[in-house]
Amino acid sequence: MPKIKIAAVTLNTTPLDFLGNYESISEAIGSKESKNADCILFPELCISGYGCEDAFYKPFVWTRSEEIIKELKTLTPNQIVMVGLPVFVDSFLYNCMAVLYGGKVVAIVPKLNLANTGVHYERRWFHSESEFLNKTITFAGGQVPFGHFIFQAQNWNFGLEICEDSWSVQKPATAYSLQGIDVLFSPGASHFAMGKQNIRRQIFKESSRNQCNLQVFTNLTGNESGRIIFEGGAIFASLGNLVKEGPRLAFSPFQITTYSFDPMEIRAAKARSFRDPKPKIPTNEISKIQLDSIANEKESYVFSVLDKRIEIEKEESSNSLHLSTFEEFTKAVSLGLFDYLRKSKTKGFTLSLSGGADSATCALLVTAMKEIAKRENGDSIFSSLGIEEKKLLVTIYQKTENNSTLTEEIAKTLAKELDCQFYSIAIDSAVETSVELIESVLGKTLNWKEHDLPLQNIQARVRSPLVWLLANINGHLLLSTGNRSEAAVGYTTMDGDSSGSIAPLAGVSKEFLLDWLDDIQNGNNRFILPKDSIRTLRNTKPTAELKPLSEHQEDEKDLMPYPILQSIEKKLVFLALGDLDCLESLKQEFPWETTDNLSAYLKKFKKLFMTSQWKRERLPPSFHLDEYGLDPKSSYRYPILSKES
Repeated sequence: MPKIKIAAVTLNTTPLDFLGNYESISEAIGSKESKNADCILFPELCISGYGCEDAFYKPFVWTRSEEIIKELKTLTPNQIVMVGLPVFVDSFLYNCMAVLYGGKVVAIVPKLNLANTGVHYERRWFHSESEFLNKTITFAGGQVPFGHFIFQAQNWNFGLEICEDSWSVQKPATAYSLQGIDVLFSPGASHFAMGKQNIRRQIFKESSRNQCNLQVFTNLTGNESGRIIFEGGAIFASLGNLVKEGPRLAFSPFQITTYSFDPMEIRAAKARSFRDPKPKIPTNEISKIQLDSIANEKESYVFSVLDKRIEIEKEESSNSLHLSTFEEFTKAVSLGLFDYLRKSKTKGFTLSLSGGADSATCALLVTAMKEIAKRENGDSIFSSLGIEEKKLLVTIYQKTENNSTLTEEIAKTLAKELDCQFYSIAIDSAVETSVELIESVLGKTLNWKEHDLPLQNIQARVRSPLVWLLANINGHLLLSTGNRSEAAVGYTTMDGDSSGSIAPLAGVSKEFLLDWLDDIQNGNNRFILPKDSIRTLRNTKPTAELKPLSEHQEDEKDLMPYPILQSIEKKLVFLALGDLDCLESLKQEFPWETTDNLSAYLKKFKKLFMTSQWKRERLPPSFHLDEYGLDPKSSYRYPILSKES
């Protein structure tokens, strides 16, 4: 029996960009890897884009998706193609996959389990049934089966489940497997989080072992709609083994991973494993669709396109599968920045470079983005986007009398090491003018003893319009440098250092960022080399430099030690522990701290967290990067006004 070849496509889509998404899909179909594949699998909702949000309610999204299907079904009359789209049936909107073959829409398969945790809110837009469906609908100019089926092709059978269906305890796949499928396809829109690919590998390996089949997962890739990054990483798992994995976090429009298998090997494994009486299935027999009985009434179409995908060397592709956590962070944020830049059609990034860890991290990540994009897409990638590479990153140091010469030197040295534009200006006169204007209406002189916080904040707020002016002149996005720890406790000046178009670091803690810088300096990050400026920076204490230098301001003195802050944040926000349990856990984790100190830190964190929600509501969009986040629009919703005892 000849082997069956499957092509799994990871795709970079944009919500509502029907033409662009169609072009990427058609180019992938016409690529040399897909030419002789028996089946081509695309990700979930790849026609409309996954992140359409409330635009899913607009009928043009469904009708335009249906029009795209009419075009796609004619491209590959001799190949099975599966693509994702929203479909409106009766009174309900469904998240579906269309199965195309023979110039026709063979079936529409709706998602059973809707993702509704963390960054996913599918139940806001889509309907799902509690059991398998089997009906006929009018779609794309014909009568099409709508529901859940076993598809019988020549020499092999397959089933289809969509993303969350593979993660759910109530998996439809068990019923499919017991009724004879050889392959289970799982198209997804599974968001990036550091270490999450390890979970995916384990899920599909175990599922393929338990069900005695080949499981094929494919995913979206890139920063699709602003906040969520997808990592690609197609997976082929057969009989408990990971047999093939595709590139992750690629900067190209799509990547194709292929694998050929012998169905008889799958069936032999079933014969060895399924010897006992078949368990009772709590559903009716799943309907079957014979693909080979479908006559292709149309002529064969010749489809030839220029393959825009850039080839990645095999060695590099292999290495990309084994990234450390810090390297995952590096490449994910770099990809997020690249897509944000490309899809917003702006000219680069402007950054207020302070000489501290957060702004240095932003500068390093933009530079890493530039190098990775050139390596994967060619040296001309930025010129093709209308971006002048030398002006891709513009930095400015805005000093006052409260800034040390050391931080200015760190900022200047880092900009030189990264070969980016750097400016330094003194803003004391602008700060003084602002203060004097308010003093004139109050009729009193402001002083550090009585007006500490206002005098700190005005410095950050004076910097904001100046750096915005520079960003606007450059046609740039302004990077906000805040991290998740600062967002948790409101350690940011609204309309000051919180200003920006995007906050690329707000999904991770300050502790993580400091460890990330140390990892670079230890030579462990293949995307970023050690820097003299970072070595100097890591020998200084994090500080906002808003108070007089004589006071030796430090972030951890203003707040608490960052490891403790991060631990409290995770325990209260992510693990949802109560105060007593949280305190007991802190005592075990930090035995050198007194109980009184830990209790005071916990009380301080709770107060700051509750009173800072209004700030989190106003922070720039951020990337979801960790197992949890604080972005109220994509991760953690919390009342602006509250009183938690």
